[in-house]
Order: sequence, then structure tokens, then C-alpha cells
Amino acid sequence: MTPQLTPAEHIRLWNDFRDGSQDAFSQLYERFSADLYRYGYNLIRNRQLVEDCLHELFLHIHENRSKLGATDNIRFYLFRALRRRLLDTVGRLNKLDSDDYLFDNAEFLIQPYEQSLVEEQLVEQQKLLVIAQLNKLPKRQKEILYLVYMKGLSYQQAAEVMDITMKSVYNTVNVALTTLRAYVRTSFEQGGALWSLPGAILIYFIKILLG
Repeated sequence: MTPQLTPAEHIRLWNDFRDGSQDAFSQLYERFSADLYRYGYNLIRNRQLVEDCLHELFLHIHENRSKLGATDNIRFYLFRALRRRLLDTVGRLNKLDSDDYLFDNAEFLIQPYEQSLVEEQLVEQQKLLVIAQLNKLPKRQKEILYLVYMKGLSYQQAAEVMDITMKSVYNTVNVALTTLRAYVRTSFEQGGALWSLPGAILIYFIKILLG
């Protein structure tokens, strides 16, 4: 698992790239292309279209690197750029209202930062139950939770990526977490799978799902 970059490392890598470093560009592609592809494919269920837009995005930033603005979060910068490019392309193809825009299977893996802890203690059935509930949420709720909780974007950054207001982000997250809270409560009352979680994982769920 590739270590997360600190804001200072994001700034340094991005500035090196803007200054013309080919090694920095290679690092950008290696670090973020797979993540961008997964995000794009969750938005637009068209592999070729996502691949084309992703390649076009990297070509564009390479050719215009000296004109790009600064950032301390490269993922945020690239997610926003890819999302706009994808939706612009779909719009030109007159498919914006089609089923290509789904976000039906966003990669909710329970957590973004404690992979080893969850893998060691969370049994598969428990994990699948929570993932199933997350994937019942409306697509906008899933996308916002994906950006904020899975990819570590701030609420402001998620709003900018999706081109919506901060108020919409807060409201959407609140509704989504309220739904998940009800699920957790029901599981507790029924003495189901989540009741048997180890203490550390239970606390983790409360922090993430119940805020």
C-alpha cells in the first residue's frame, strides 16, 4: 500500500512537476492513475470513455504544466479535473441522462486509514453487511462519502469536485450518516453481526458512521 503523502509532499511533488521534472510526472501517474480510473469508472460506466479521458487529462496537464495552479492536495486537483472532463464528454455525446452515470459500486471498504486493523479483526460477513448498506444509498450520497471518507477530501474540496455548494455537501452527508446510524442501531438491537465486533473496531465504526 503506497504511503499517503503529506500536504508538504503534495506541494513539493506538484511543484517539481510544474517545473518540468519528468520523474515527478511519472510519480503522479503511478500514484494517482489507478485511483482516478476507479473514481471515473464509478461515475461513468464506460471503460473506454474513462480511459480516454484519463489519458487526455494527463496529456493536458503535461503539456500545460507551467500554467497550472498550485495545490497541496493533488488527488483533489485531479479528481475535480477528471470529473469535469468526463461529464463534459458525456454531455457532448448526449448521454448525460443515461445509465452511464451510476456510481453504483463505489469502493466502500469500511475505512480509509486503518487497513491492517480492519483486515485483522473484521470478519467477511460483517464487512459485507456494511458495504451492502452503503451501496443502497443514492448515488450522490455515495459519491460524497467516497470523496470525503475514502479519499480524504475536505467538505470544501468535495463541493468543488462535484460543483455543488458546501451546504449541499453538509446536508447530503448528514442524511447519509443518519441512514447508516439507523442501520447500526438496528443491528445492535437485533444483536446481529455488528454487536460482536471487537471493541477497537466498534469504536471505529461509531466514529466513522455516527460522527
